[in-house]
Amino acid sequence: MKAVKMASLCVVLALGLSLVPGAHAQDTEWMQVDIVNVVPNQLDDYVELQLEEVNPALQRAGVPWRSVWRVAEFGNSYELQLVTPMTSLAQYDTGGPLARVIEPDRRLRLVDRLRRMTVSRKRYAIRYRPDVSVEADEVGGLSLARVTTVEIAPGRNAEWERFMTSALPAFSGANLVFGVYERVFGPGAASWLIVENYSSFAQLEQPSLLVRAFGEDADAASAQVAGIVTSIERTVLRYDAELSYSAIPVSRR
Repeated sequence: MKAVKMASLCVVLALGLSLVPGAHAQDTEWMQVDIVNVVPNQLDDYVELQLEEVNPALQRAGVPWRSVWRVAEFGNSYELQLVTPMTSLAQYDTGGPLARVIEPDRRLRLVDRLRRMTVSRKRYAIRYRPDVSVEADEVGGLSLARVTTVEIAPGRNAEWERFMTSALPAFSGANLVFGVYERVFGPGAASWLIVENYSSFAQLEQPSLLVRAFGEDADAASAQVAGIVTSIERTVLRYDAELSYSAIPVSRR
């Protein structure tokens, strides 16, 4: 996950999340995020299949990048989050990128092999929200992402957006950098991801974004979203450079 001026990830309210290494968020508004739990004793085979078949096929199909993240230390050790850009929702009317470059029978066999290696898979369509993010020109070399998933009460999405908009000056004034992503389609309640990028676990000991932005007034700021936010989940992800790729030209076959 790159800086927050781009979209580099998943991958998962993720203030400051750079889901896409090397791409700018404004150029990659919509993203597909697959949260996959792999059968533990088949993890190596799953990785090999992604490297040898899935990634090359995605590149042949013109998918410019793929950002893969693994749960780091806290959570399901066999969970992967795979993030790719979406040209538009219309791409699914024709079966998605793989359908453009793999013959139907071969694609079905590939999908079946992946299915047998996984315990579960959740797919989301998320949208980067630069209007409520605090961007930086460059945030390189940050391999960890703290992703805060904020679940919003039914019918209160607009109130959440107003709070984030009103809080932007405080976030910016505190020199915070984070990216905000809205889950538009997928399982579960309406939720937003706030992504912050870090280079070490030690940096995760910093106070929350609200405390750093509002200081002694953090409790008052938090009270503004009482009843709007129904749950908060924090996840730490580590960028998987082996399974990811950026814009690499690949000849079509």
